[in-house]
Amino acid sequence: MPTEEVGMPSEPLAMSRRALLQAGALSLVLLPNQAHAAAEPALNVQRFSLNPTITPLGIIGGLSQYDDQISITKKGNKALSLNVQFEFPSQWAQLQRQSSITYVDQSTGLKTYVLKAPLPEGTTLATVPKAWFGEAIFSEAGAIVKSGTIIEDYKVSSSKIGEVPEFKLTLQDDPQPFALAPGQSSVRRRLGLKYAVVTPANQRTTGRRGLVDAYEVSGVVYMLVATAGETKWEGNEGGTKMGGSEKTRCERLADSFRIGAGL
Repeated sequence: MPTEEVGMPSEPLAMSRRALLQAGALSLVLLPNQAHAAAEPALNVQRFSLNPTITPLGIIGGLSQYDDQISITKKGNKALSLNVQFEFPSQWAQLQRQSSITYVDQSTGLKTYVLKAPLPEGTTLATVPKAWFGEAIFSEAGAIVKSGTIIEDYKVSSSKIGEVPEFKLTLQDDPQPFALAPGQSSVRRRLGLKYAVVTPANQRTTGRRGLVDAYEVSGVVYMLVATAGETKWEGNEGGTKMGGSEKTRCERLADSFRIGAGL
């Protein structure tokens, strides 16, 4: 009568253990990515007012200051709007719908967008990974791609955290120092972008660079995105208005961006 070989399963069991260990090691690599929630797309902010206030800042440089209010759509926020402010060269043209804030320098191709995107649960402007900004800004459902821009690849190249600066709201007859909006963080964040787009005319890939200046209000990031062609980024092709190189122009544009309490 044959005897039962109790030891037979030992090798398959050992292999099973190895497989489990390998699977466990793999899960350590995969779980953080799986746990990383997909970023919601960065969309155009919606202007709250009928028309923005655009104030010339003098003849030298041909700059204007943009002041307006943008709608708050997050539930539970008692405020109806936020104030937004930035400086830009007066000859720039507005793009897209009148309810959004998108400008372009038609001579160099420098573009400026004011966008918004909700932060992932459990994060803040200071703690969210810098990769989140790239995912939100270049999402297929986001404002930039939906406007017709074809993104081939992108990288968030830098990130720096600072504090919300002071400024005065020229929407008022007697400009007063701004106040933080209800739920607004005192953090301000600056990021660098490198990305490639496919030009519609000849279907060639061309590089672009950009800067993001961001604020957080009640779990939503409001950001100014300024981008320009890579070949003009460090040079002086930008001319004299608002600086020489496209990098300098984008930096000054981002430096002037403000978000504060509205109605």
